[in-house]
Amino acid sequence: MKKAVTIITFVLMTLLSFQANAQDAVKTGAKGGLNFATMSDGYDSRTGFVVGGFAKFGIPDSPLSIQPEIMYSQQGGKVDNNEVRIDYLQIPVLFKFAMNQNTTVEPNLFAGPYAGLRLLAEQDGGTGGLFGGSTNIESQTEQVDYGLSFGGGVDIEVGNSIFTMDARYNFGLANAFTDRDGKHRVFAITFGISLPSSSN
Repeated sequence: MKKAVTIITFVLMTLLSFQANAQDAVKTGAKGGLNFATMSDGYDSRTGFVVGGFAKFGIPDSPLSIQPEIMYSQQGGKVDNNEVRIDYLQIPVLFKFAMNQNTTVEPNLFAGPYAGLRLLAEQDGGTGGLFGGSTNIESQTEQVDYGLSFGGGVDIEVGNSIFTMDARYNFGLANAFTDRDGKHRVFAITFGISLPSSSN
């Protein structure tokens, strides 16, 4: 967890530095929310959090924009009353289409690929002793995950900032485990705010 906090702090400081020199077509900010995560092959849902930063690059005179993100994402699932926790540093690159451009309230649709680097892998139960506990399962999991992300949201302009809300589904294409089947399936709801841009 300390590693994740250090990485997220570095990312947010980088975005702050970038925003200081950015043009109005670029919005950077922070976001967070909840993951409702499960896995293919019969896993039940695990609820976790997702938090990080984003940069939105607008394409002039176009409803399209590109939004890369760097997120700490808690994923996994439950099987046989044991919770499997696999957390990632995740990098989605989303291609967004604004359905109502240049207005205060801008609904949008988006899709794009993501890649994730495993930061933690553990499972409750099993060898945890009389009162349970957690077992490290990093040796049973792949270090890298990847897949597709798609969903929709709304950006709301308030002064020089933008509040953003979205709902997305992450469809994992890689097996998370080295010794058995299991691909990530994650429904996420996130809320964010862009850093204020300088007024003209």
